Amino acid sequence: MIKSKFSSIFIALPICFIASCSASQNESAIIFKCHADKPTPIDVVVSEHNGSYKLMQFNTAQVKLTEMTSISDASKSSYHRSLVNEHSMTFTHNGNKITLSDYHSEELGMITKEKSVTIEHDDKKDYWLCDDSSVSKLPSIENF
Repeated sequence: MIKSKFSSIFIALPICFIASCSASQNESAIIFKCHADKPTPIDVVVSEHNGSYKLMQFNTAQVKLTEMTSISDASKSSYHRSLVNEHSMTFTHNGNKITLSDYHSEELGMITKEKSVTIEHDDKKDYWLCDDSSVSKLPSIENF
């Protein structure tokens, strides 16, 4: 009786491990998450799923997207100079150009880390500086 329970545990463990691994491969990884209240409230979440980028959430006074939208016209770029790194992802949606930015500077002995969102529409630019709860993995993405 003890042997059969012991052997069933050894059979069940690999099955549970395989199931958890395949589940984690299907999940999305958050690449950029931003919340800001000024000048108007904004919430942005971009994730990577199987090599493509999805706009999981994008809510502003100008644009509201609640369903998952593929970012088809997207580009990722990086800017580097001594003590400064900036990584940005730019995409367009319905005539709006949206730029997500992750800026890091150590110039003049001051460390500056900023995440921001810029929207260009109808020859107008709106800019948000994300709050401290924001997340960015833009530096880990290859430029494309």
